[in-house]
Amino acid sequence: MRLVRDLLDRKVVDRNGREMGRVDGVILETRGAQAPRVAAIEIGSATLFRRVRPFLGRWAAGLERALGIDAGRPIRIPFDAILGITDFVRVDAAVGDTPAAVVERALRDRVKSIPGIR
Repeated sequence: MRLVRDLLDRKVVDRNGREMGRVDGVILETRGAQAPRVAAIEIGSATLFRRVRPFLGRWAAGLERALGIDAGRPIRIPFDAILGITDFVRVDAAVGDTPAAVVERALRDRVKSIPGIR
């Protein structure tokens, strides 16, 4: 498996087909003299920005904290919870049980508070 080609930036969907975001990072686990193995995938803007520049990742994490949407971020999904990888990554989780739903609700509430938007 080629991690960059097969995982990074792929859409992640839950077991019900709802989009959770995109694979922004891959967590590798080292096991002594054995080859590293993929332990988890991460979803979150701080992880994405950290890939570009570390200081941008710290900035994005700070913004999430300031907005109060940092709990459980970035979302880390164990590799054994991945059900399949095709054009998207299907995981054995429900978006409503993850911090992805918290962020979506928080952003929706903030947009509703803008005058002229319903």
